[in-house]
Amino acid sequence: MRMIGGQLREGMLVNLAALWLLAGCSPGHTRDPATLQAIRAEAQALMANPQVDASSRVPESRWPPAIAALRPEWVRIDEDGVEIPVRIYFDDSWGYFIPRDPRKPLKPRSGYSALGEGIYWYHFS
Repeated sequence: MRMIGGQLREGMLVNLAALWLLAGCSPGHTRDPATLQAIRAEAQALMANPQVDASSRVPESRWPPAIAALRPEWVRIDEDGVEIPVRIYFDDSWGYFIPRDPRKPLKPRSGYSALGEGIYWYHFS
């Protein structure tokens, strides 16, 4: 009987995890100003570095410490800024976006929310 109870409990946990993901719950993100400042500074350095090819993914070996600490799926630079997805689940993705020019409004896209220090959190589905 113990095995059956353990299997039921395990099955319930799996179902709860699946419901959490299907409900669109996002992973946590930081709002700590010091961490956001470090991420912003590192993103700006990546965008300014001529050895990092724009419009491409940055090799993991070149991820600066604050960005690497986010444990991203990848880091990508394009003409708009730096994208740092920290969670991807089928068609959903969550992550940080640092625009090249924080004064310039983002392209009209839903799913962005300002975190501070010129950094945005996004969730696209």
